[in-house]
Amino acid sequence: MKTISLINKKGGVGKTTITVNLAYALAESCDLRVLVVDNDDQGNATQFFDVHPERTIADVLTGALPIRAAIASTRYPTIDLLPSDERLLDANVTVIKDENIVQQSILGNALRSIDDEYDICLIDNPPTINASVINALTASDDVIIVTTPDLYGIRGVEQMITYIEAIKADYNPALHFRGCLLNKFSPTPHGFRVLAKMRKDIPLFTTRIRYTKDKPEASAEEHRSIYEYSPTCGFALDLVRFLKELLEMEGEV
Repeated sequence: MKTISLINKKGGVGKTTITVNLAYALAESCDLRVLVVDNDDQGNATQFFDVHPERTIADVLTGALPIRAAIASTRYPTIDLLPSDERLLDANVTVIKDENIVQQSILGNALRSIDDEYDICLIDNPPTINASVINALTASDDVIIVTTPDLYGIRGVEQMITYIEAIKADYNPALHFRGCLLNKFSPTPHGFRVLAKMRKDIPLFTTRIRYTKDKPEASAEEHRSIYEYSPTCGFALDLVRFLKELLEMEGEV
């Protein structure tokens, strides 16, 4: 099972929207078994899949349950979910306080126990750095920073890259930073000027996801992937291009 984290310290960049729709595309178009890990106490990925969990990632991180007991099915037969909610806030504190465990390896050990049950795992991370995010990066093979066309955010992305390299050096030498995925791009003269500047400063994927008014949000509200809701919108078409680029980069999942 290949594990990919999607991350950015900044909120509102579209990490969850990218994650859940990428999961659908991998499951439906590539015929893969996908596990989505909701690693955000806001639980937006969990809400997208319309899962109302009794057991969550918090139970896994605190050792209350094995990961299989916390994983939930979704309406998609080949997509499962490790859900989350506000209980993850307390779980992060519990993990930090527990001196009797290897704190950064809990999630990785749990995922290894189900390695042969899925082809790919996508981890949707919160806009912060905490114990569960350290766990996610320690457990991941690859990491992708989702960002938006914001010149003021370049410094934050650079800091995030430095942090990823620190996790690689300290905990996970196999971690690969694959690049930054530009989301909510407007193909205007100003948009292209910002894009040119960002390309000079941070490593961007070739594919950029166009800003598509309302459709991704409406899709999430109806608990449907963008490919079910509006398969020909810019967001959907661009995400297909990104998936192709990612798979070519990986060679194989």
